[in-house]
Amino acid sequence: MRIEPLGQMEMIQGNEFIKNNDAKQVVGFSDFLNQALENVNALEKNADHSRMLLASGKIDNLHQVMIDAEKAAIAVQFTVQIRNKVMEAYNEIMRMQIG
Repeated sequence: MRIEPLGQMEMIQGNEFIKNNDAKQVVGFSDFLNQALENVNALEKNADHSRMLLASGKIDNLHQVMIDAEKAAIAVQFTVQIRNKVMEAYNEIMRMQIG
């Protein structure tokens, strides 16, 4: 069994991600987070669009509508969990005593 690498990031240097492509484009951490949030937003919009098409009778593929809705729900849940972990880490750092 072969496990494929993620492929989106090659390595992390400091607070910058180097994308795995020919140009070796360097993306900052905030840019990376913004792109991830835009992807979640796109999934939400796609799910809403699918629901509207189903409600208007333009499509009858209920399975695809449910798949789109679940993709969006999972992406939102994952984003919330990441936010919770970041906040826990921040609070832990703030509780540290320096000196």
